[in-house]
Amino acid sequence: MAGKLDWKWIGIGVVIMIALNIVAGIVLGIFLRDEIGGATQVEDVWLSTGQMAVLALLNFLVFAIGGFIVGLKSAGRTILEPGISAALAVIIALLLAGDFGIGRILASGLVPFLAGVLGGWFGERRQEAASRP
Repeated sequence: MAGKLDWKWIGIGVVIMIALNIVAGIVLGIFLRDEIGGATQVEDVWLSTGQMAVLALLNFLVFAIGGFIVGLKSAGRTILEPGISAALAVIIALLLAGDFGIGRILASGLVPFLAGVLGGWFGERRQEAASRP
């Protein structure tokens, strides 16, 4: 299977990453309820630099954890698949938000793609270590 993308795991990865993003959004909504209460648009939300850093870190971790799960559970070497899954999850989110454009996809999808690949690499390493005698 070397050299071929495993589209099944790309699809599973998209579902995992969207689910993780929803859970992260709910958790953040609980912790930031005072800052986001009453806001009707993203532009209405004002967060501190520290809060923005936490959001960025959590966003990175969501895609890295999703990539780790895909890398750990999938058969064969699946390192690019989690990155592609992350990028597709971002595209779906942008489409749902009505904020879809090539520049926006590139700007919003690069870090999640890299986080997914990194997570997939760690998942593969963990899978290989667990399969050694």
